[in-house]
Amino acid sequence: MDIATPSTTSGSAYSELVPGSFDETKAIEAARRAHQQLGDHATIAFLFVSCDLRESLADLIELVQIHARCPQVVGCSASGLINGEQEDEEANGFSLLVLRLPQTEVNVVSLPPENHDSSWDQIRRWNREGCDGWVLLGNPVLLGEEWMNQWNRTIGSVPVYGGLAGGSHRAEELFVFDQGGVHENASAIAIGLRGGIQFSGLVSQGCRPIGEPFTITKADENLIHQLASQSAYEQLQSTFHNLSEQQRERAQGNILIGLAMSEYVEDFNTGDFLVRSILGGDPDKGAIAVGALPRVGQTLQFQLRDKEAASADLHYALGKCQQHLANPPFAAILFSCGGRGKHLFGRPHHDASQFAATFGTTPLAGFFCNGEIGTVGDKAYLHGFTASALILANK
Repeated sequence: MDIATPSTTSGSAYSELVPGSFDETKAIEAARRAHQQLGDHATIAFLFVSCDLRESLADLIELVQIHARCPQVVGCSASGLINGEQEDEEANGFSLLVLRLPQTEVNVVSLPPENHDSSWDQIRRWNREGCDGWVLLGNPVLLGEEWMNQWNRTIGSVPVYGGLAGGSHRAEELFVFDQGGVHENASAIAIGLRGGIQFSGLVSQGCRPIGEPFTITKADENLIHQLASQSAYEQLQSTFHNLSEQQRERAQGNILIGLAMSEYVEDFNTGDFLVRSILGGDPDKGAIAVGALPRVGQTLQFQLRDKEAASADLHYALGKCQQHLANPPFAAILFSCGGRGKHLFGRPHHDASQFAATFGTTPLAGFFCNGEIGTVGDKAYLHGFTASALILANK
């Protein structure tokens, strides 16, 4: 359980992990603790729940509304639960974060796949009137790269952080919801915030650059033919063979590409790239296929993903975020890929404990996702094997 000191003029938060099957008494007690700590009425509650709680979801939402004095509730199903320094990767139950934001406007919108719906008009209006940032809780069945493209066309460069619902391999068992219940046909629940707080965040893509940066000199759609006027396939092979023997062992199946988000960087480093997968290579044609649409003239550097790189990258991203905050954060939401956790790091609680090491007892909730959303450069992207986070501080 994490507690923030309440304030009548600035943001404050309360978070708690409630494990196990649905228990009305435990839910009431958690909601009451949130109200007792925050005082007065809360603004919005985030609930990340295991799939088995769906049948009791309406009751859980109502209990939070009544006993935390919080009319707005949003959330989604989760593969695993995160709260404070704890990551329960396969546990059932729910992770709760209640926010009191007396000087902040909050706009909750359920978005269908098609962007001509009136709800998308609401997003456009809110954006035009000024929005500090968005949180997206998405349904992985309906939210993909094309949906993110139309989202970016709608909101421009406003920062976005979030994650895709998890908890089951069956598509029909994944869900997003607000205080009105589950939205069966929604691609995402979008939560916009403006005024009163500093909206910040991070994306840790879990990689570090290897080899030298190259300029893309020939590309077609998602095929890269030449890097620095040489065969892209041969440049990849050369980068691999120039690694140490130990690095080559770790690099098998773990080399990706990084596309520079800005060409005005003298020394590229972790965090300067949008990381995407290598889908295949053709040694005869000298081309590699990638999970992106690179452009000629863009800088590319190959990336290595392993637990050491992922840990160092998150540490770097947290430190960089901390430097840009006007005040210590009062709340955070962590969206961690289901492929991280013990599977990647060989031990539990890695990402959550790194947050605690940087930000202390800041109330934090989150979940393990089917995909993470976060802004890199001036656009929001759908990521994999990533830790994305929203961090809120008072101005």
